Amino acid sequence: MGTPTGTLKVLIIDHYDSYTNNILQLLQGTAVDDAGQEYPEWSVAIVRFDQFSWETFSTELLPSLDAIILSPGPGSPEREADFGFNSRLIREANIPILGICLGHQGIGTTFGAKIIHTPNIKHGQICQVSHKDIGVLKDLPQGFDAVRYNSLVLDYEELPSDLEATAWTYDPEDTSRKVLMGIQHRYRPIFGAQWHPESVCSAYGSQILHNFRNITLDFWAQRSPWNRWTSRKIVNNATLPQDIQDQNVIVKQAAHVDYPVDSTASQPREFPYLVKSVPLGKGPSAHLVFQSLVKGASPDGEVWLDSAKVRDSHSRNSYLAPAAFALSYSSRSQSLSIYQKGKELATQRLNTTYWTWLDQFHQDVIQANIETLSPELLGQDTEVGQPLLQIGLLGYFGYELKRESLPGYAYTPPGQGPRGHSDSRLLFSNVVFRLDNYTSEWTLFSLIRKGDSDPIGEFVGVPDKVGISDAQFDDLVARAMTVFSASQLPSAKPEPLPPFVALDNEDSYSQTIREAQEAIKEGETYELTLTTKFQARSPKVDPYSLYLALRARNPAPYSAYINFPSHDSSILSSSPERFISIDRNGVAEMKPIKGTLAVSPDPVEDERRKNQLATDVKELAENLMIVDLIRSDLHNISPSKSIKVSKLLHVESYETVHQLVTTIQSQIAPSVGSVKVVERCFPPGSMTGAPKLRSVQILDGLEQSRERGIYSGSLGYLCASGSVDQSVVIRTIVRTGDQLELGAGGAITWLSEADKEWDEVMVKANAVAEARPRPELSVPVAAKTWASVDSSKQVSLSKRGVPAGNLWRSLYNLFFHHVL
Repeated sequence: MGTPTGTLKVLIIDHYDSYTNNILQLLQGTAVDDAGQEYPEWSVAIVRFDQFSWETFSTELLPSLDAIILSPGPGSPEREADFGFNSRLIREANIPILGICLGHQGIGTTFGAKIIHTPNIKHGQICQVSHKDIGVLKDLPQGFDAVRYNSLVLDYEELPSDLEATAWTYDPEDTSRKVLMGIQHRYRPIFGAQWHPESVCSAYGSQILHNFRNITLDFWAQRSPWNRWTSRKIVNNATLPQDIQDQNVIVKQAAHVDYPVDSTASQPREFPYLVKSVPLGKGPSAHLVFQSLVKGASPDGEVWLDSAKVRDSHSRNSYLAPAAFALSYSSRSQSLSIYQKGKELATQRLNTTYWTWLDQFHQDVIQANIETLSPELLGQDTEVGQPLLQIGLLGYFGYELKRESLPGYAYTPPGQGPRGHSDSRLLFSNVVFRLDNYTSEWTLFSLIRKGDSDPIGEFVGVPDKVGISDAQFDDLVARAMTVFSASQLPSAKPEPLPPFVALDNEDSYSQTIREAQEAIKEGETYELTLTTKFQARSPKVDPYSLYLALRARNPAPYSAYINFPSHDSSILSSSPERFISIDRNGVAEMKPIKGTLAVSPDPVEDERRKNQLATDVKELAENLMIVDLIRSDLHNISPSKSIKVSKLLHVESYETVHQLVTTIQSQIAPSVGSVKVVERCFPPGSMTGAPKLRSVQILDGLEQSRERGIYSGSLGYLCASGSVDQSVVIRTIVRTGDQLELGAGGAITWLSEADKEWDEVMVKANAVAEARPRPELSVPVAAKTWASVDSSKQVSLSKRGVPAGNLWRSLYNLFFHHVL
């Protein structure tokens, strides 16, 4: 009898984990049939654990499956709210099952194993795994590297007789003590791995899945001791039934394997608008051009995307643009407002999400009607991942838009919000000035309206037509050349930034850190990006002059100044971190930053600090956790095979801090629009922690449901060509009226030390302005809004020894019983 072959139909059951999608990268293998034709080894879909009832799953899905993978996830398999019907599935289904992390623990508890706290809590850290060389671990070397994300573990000493320990690591504080890392059932094809084989830093993940495949093929061919009574023919190119594929949480468009073709090959058509450009040559510095040609040119606002610190090709260009009209959206009221000439023209309540509306507007109205310039006419050669702006939408997406982007996040809008409250503001510009910081060459881009047709203006209902005429373009070029030829231009002077005072001090922030670590200890999350706010009263000066002081104090690759006169608000940003970009060929790039140390004036000490950052276990773990999260997010916009980590855990230096940075790239699926790209990765993982959904819910409580606002969101542009560049909104001052606000925070892990975390917050805040802690809290720590909960609705955590009345218990019940 030959070796069994064929395409296996496997279902991954996800527990709202931020790493589940990465398992897909281990299931991309192909095989070759007797005729030399390739076929896929797996047909895969992912569903949520609470997506179906047991009755529906067992009758309508299970009969079509060859194997099941139970994903990692937060919480405990002993709670139905975290694990659903999976214990019943494990007990009753005659099918090969592989459990990872939470799935592994669930296999154990189903058969009577006990969950305990692991001797050494590890999240994003590498351990060495020893094993028995059986089951899914067959032919793997001893002591291979495996990334752990767990606070809980199955008790090695009290494993039930049906289960066999197959893998272990050693407690570093007691090297004779084994910590259970793998199990398998003695009589059924059920396997568990406590570590995360799908992590970018875990070894032999593909081999583990290949072994699971061979076990599954043998099982259905009745070659396995686990199965002597049920056979099934496995065929090449088999696919999951369409009704299961339709339930896949990975959207079908994102999994598309065909890459986009050159748009120039499409049929010619007549566009109502075209983008026109002209080189202006070398000219004044960016701040002088902004003051002379952009600032105050539109009552709807102005933007300066300012590469104040030119680090590499990604910060090569600066963009200056006045607004033709403005959009504002509030998730509290689900209302979208349109502004032109500084006046609110209309406000409508959306019957869909803002992201969906914006995606339609950007794809079907802006992109569909504008003839953008082809890459060879943009006057600049670019690297992979480097986008270029022509014309488009510029502005921000605030952190609270998580309410409409995160699957599983429950939020009931109150129906109204404070007047002027906005979770997103975007300016559409007819005119963009681009400065090439490498060459000091300027280029002017403008949207030319060919005739009377104005589909963009008609869609949003603005009276002044969008786009300008050729004559207006010529006038604009003449004005620009006049400015460029002037011997002297008026220059605004920087005004000192006022001192900021935190809402917290070290004691209050440290208490919140302890609560965060209690959640981590109980397995509810791996990492939490905790934040606080600093506030100041704005001096009665032009906010632009404050921005000039900021860019002099802390120049950064993604610095920005955006002014919204209609809302009397401004953004003064000196962000060093890219969120996501999309270049002209559809390559997405994300650059998370985790790990920060202040620059030292002493060169020897400064070098020591850089080396410390590059080798610090805690900082490396923080970054790795977000890298794995981002890889998972990218599966919702890109085919799995295209996702690559091009630069891992690299130290980059700025004016005031050194930071640990990773670069991840992927190829955007051709049918996924630019807005959907941002939405499906939002909010930035570096500002949430992991798993993203559970971490955000926990942070809501730890931060007392205080809205972060613009801070922790993203800022940048959506180009009419489809290119995107968005930074993470950190190191940023937000002005509203006479109030200034500055956010700062950091990732909290089990290894975090409260005093060092507070020091890091103060380093980040002081990079922007003079910042100091609040001398004393006006509200006692114990009076946090979530500390009192209806006891009749509490969910018991006593199985793991969490004391009654524990602050985390109150948090858990409020944000998991009520929200979930």
